Amino acid sequence: MKTKHAINIALSVLGVAGLAGITTIAPNALQGLAPLLKRTSVKDSDYARLLKELKRQGLVYITQSNGEVHYTLTPAGAYRLQEVIVDELVIPRPSKWDKHWRLVAFDIPVVQSRSRQKFVDKLQVLNFTMLQKSLWVHPFPCFGQIEQLAGYYNVFRYCSLMEIDRLDELSTRKLLRHFQSILTA
Repeated sequence: MKTKHAINIALSVLGVAGLAGITTIAPNALQGLAPLLKRTSVKDSDYARLLKELKRQGLVYITQSNGEVHYTLTPAGAYRLQEVIVDELVIPRPSKWDKHWRLVAFDIPVVQSRSRQKFVDKLQVLNFTMLQKSLWVHPFPCFGQIEQLAGYYNVFRYCSLMEIDRLDELSTRKLLRHFQSILTA
């Protein structure tokens, strides 16, 4: 078991239930974990180690009463879950491009330069291209993903999201050349 991967899976499973928590009927915490993780890649033999690690890292509260086990994400667990969600963000490729460009413009203050850099790094991972210094472009619908990303880095109030169907000729050629592989695939 790769511990980090297993913890991320467990947090995702618990996060699906919402941050309020999840309850299972089981005599102990270990047996309560089994039904939650049965459809994941985590092996049954790794449940005890995973449970111990979740508790050690302070990612979940586990309480038991009347034969029920209650799992609740701690604030640290909720933050880690957000981190997992942001790390796994993807922009789906539609079957046909609608010929609209999605623009992300931002003016993030210098005091948040670290957040700005992480935000830009993730835009690059999502295959955005820089048209101008704080203007990034992608051909596919992505506002939900960008709202989530900007919210995570606490820069959403400094961002503007736009969808346009026409750009100047030079910019259009540059973008078409950059995105050629994903637009024609």
